[in-house]
Amino acid sequence: MFSRSKKKKVYVIDIFGVIEAASSSISLSKKNTNMQKVIKTLHKIAGKDKEEVAGVIIHLNTPGGTTGTSEEAAMMIEKVREKGIPVVASIADICCSGGYWIASACDYIFANRTSMTGSIGVIMQLPNINGLSDKLGVKQVTVKAGKMKDIGNPFRELTEEEREFLQEHAEETHEIFKEAVRKNRKEIPADVPEIFDGRPFSADFALQNHLIDEIGTFYDALDYLLSKAGVEEQDIKLQQNVEKKGILSKLFSMEVDNSLVNALADYLAGKSLSSR
Repeated sequence: MFSRSKKKKVYVIDIFGVIEAASSSISLSKKNTNMQKVIKTLHKIAGKDKEEVAGVIIHLNTPGGTTGTSEEAAMMIEKVREKGIPVVASIADICCSGGYWIASACDYIFANRTSMTGSIGVIMQLPNINGLSDKLGVKQVTVKAGKMKDIGNPFRELTEEEREFLQEHAEETHEIFKEAVRKNRKEIPADVPEIFDGRPFSADFALQNHLIDEIGTFYDALDYLLSKAGVEEQDIKLQQNVEKKGILSKLFSMEVDNSLVNALADYLAGKSLSSR
């Protein structure tokens, strides 16, 4: 009886939109990626035998987001790599801040030439409606135990002590971020201080300063991954982290979950026919 060997999987993990632990918003255009599902998928891959998985592509189009979730995703990528499974990042339009933290944890980074990346910094923005509330005659009564318990209260100004505390926290988090990037991207020059001052960079600057490895498309990243894993196109199965949607999300969604998988399948089929 004829039998075929089991195909290895290539996982395609999209990280689109603002990075946050969870999102309950429904959008008519682009919905933020459910990062808990991304982290769960990476954990699942890390638990697999490397003979089952050819590799992982992290497809990024994000301005960044929360530091804790970005760090957790980067740590899970490191666990996947520790199993000997290659992980390649592909930057679409933008991959900044927490998005770059995640990308830096990968084995290799591709970016489109017109993309923007970097922004290795930390920002904390607190709304203040003190003046408006005075005009409207709105007051807030706060009862607290612990002088810092209502830090960031939008109905009053920050005290100098509170501002110093938040500044110290931001700087401490920034140091953790920089340390992670330096560990992951050892060739980043030490004599270019603007790399870590929070500004975003063009792909050309990022390439010259080793923030990325190559300028190329998603499909270049796929070809690189297949070459690194030592597998042929016809011997892989593409697996995208498809989020199960509720009825409201399905009604309001303008995207088809399997579109990227179908496009990749068509690409590989055409490539196999033309090159073999």
